[in-house]
Amino acid sequence: MKAVLNAALSALLLTAAAPAYAQLLEDFPAPEIAPQDVPEPPTIDLQPAPEEPSLADEVEQARPDIIITNDAERAQKLDELFAKLKAEDDSDAANLIAEEIWAVWLRSGSASIDYVLGRGNAAQKSGRVDLAARMYDHVIRLEPDYAEGWIRSGRLALENKELARAAAEITQGLIYEPRHFYGLWTLGNIFEQLGQKDEAFEAYSEALKVYPALEPVKERVEFLSGDVEGEAL
Repeated sequence: MKAVLNAALSALLLTAAAPAYAQLLEDFPAPEIAPQDVPEPPTIDLQPAPEEPSLADEVEQARPDIIITNDAERAQKLDELFAKLKAEDDSDAANLIAEEIWAVWLRSGSASIDYVLGRGNAAQKSGRVDLAARMYDHVIRLEPDYAEGWIRSGRLALENKELARAAAEITQGLIYEPRHFYGLWTLGNIFEQLGQKDEAFEAYSEALKVYPALEPVKERVEFLSGDVEGEAL
């Protein structure tokens, strides 16, 4: 995991020195985060075509039956869910566990933070980019150790082709929540856009360590494995 974060920091220097990489964003769209009120559990679809890998919507639902009252309870709940997620090899069953994890992630412990994050989500989906950016900035400023704020702001930065900022914010989110499989997945996508196949492979592999049944990421690992192993030889 440390190697993945170090590689992300190296990517920041790369992007600062080579603006031409921004064009690659046109060819490799990043995964989308859907608004909180989508009535379906998380689903991710990825086409492994070598020329134009496409990452479709990831959908999460904040389940009302999950109640978190304090940080210790939140940490314990996440530990239990991640243990179940790691042991589950059925993708449908794992999806349901991931839904519960998303529900916990979307509860920061502050009703006002949750409200602002929700406004950012809604604004992002409706194309109100400036408003979404302001909302995410508020979340980060008011709750700087809340991983979800960094991850979502990083996703928005990637949509806006701010590759350096996207890498920095995703990396910051992963510092606070190293198991954030969405963040790792997105970081792998950033590396692919930069043509850094080894680093992308490692980021995706880290995501699979916490979410082994995440089919789209398994497909990316399989797609990249030939190139990575060939370079190693």
